[in-house]
Amino acid sequence: MKLAADLHIHSTLSPCASLEMSPTAIVRRARELSLDVIAVTDHNSVENGFTAAKLAEASGLKVLFGMEAQTREDVHVLCLFEERGQAERFHGRIDALLPDVRNDPDFFGDQVVVDERENIVRHEEKLLLNALDLSIPGLLELAREHGGVCIPAHVEAPPFGLLVNLGMVPAELEGAVMEISCSSRREQVLKAFPCLERHPLISSSDAHYLEDIGRARLVVESSSPSLADLHAALRAGEFRVTYERAHG
Repeated sequence: MKLAADLHIHSTLSPCASLEMSPTAIVRRARELSLDVIAVTDHNSVENGFTAAKLAEASGLKVLFGMEAQTREDVHVLCLFEERGQAERFHGRIDALLPDVRNDPDFFGDQVVVDERENIVRHEEKLLLNALDLSIPGLLELAREHGGVCIPAHVEAPPFGLLVNLGMVPAELEGAVMEISCSSRREQVLKAFPCLERHPLISSSDAHYLEDIGRARLVVESSSPSLADLHAALRAGEFRVTYERAHG
């Protein structure tokens, strides 16, 4: 089956995202765009993904539990999970590795957990825009222990791209699926980073505003919308990236 997916969406829990990005609004917009699979991937947190998944249960929209983790090397990595329990346990481990630095909403932005009725449940007081006390190999191992899949995010782009910060692909990520930013195109990225020829290169929206959801999407030939089948299809190159509008 062909599945349309956007695997990189931020919500109100990311301080850099608009407060319009409630789980309810994200699910509504994804359905308007006829997306089949999305992932809510806030910085170092998975909580609003739980609400989005609950809202989408009867709609035919699949919501993967996600997080955009920031490693000790200041590299952003998408961590995706099929089951809520896996994501909850992973989140518990991650939260303990996040520096105990208080968020300043006036400077960084609000970090709010929102319920199905768009009520604010709580404000996350710990700043989520911070590097974990965890290396890239450590994050990969921790995600695997919890049944997750890791995809380095916007690898070619500063300030948090893998290749910008490390200048190379670590052995642990050899052949892994990589995300390039939706403002880039595969051909131009490969000219700058020929080492990526060995990797499937995906793009998603990295949406921080509702209008951005689906601006880059994956059309995946997958036997099911499960994370395992989607990831297998991505690794096999059974996908294409489409763009809603021009970027530059």
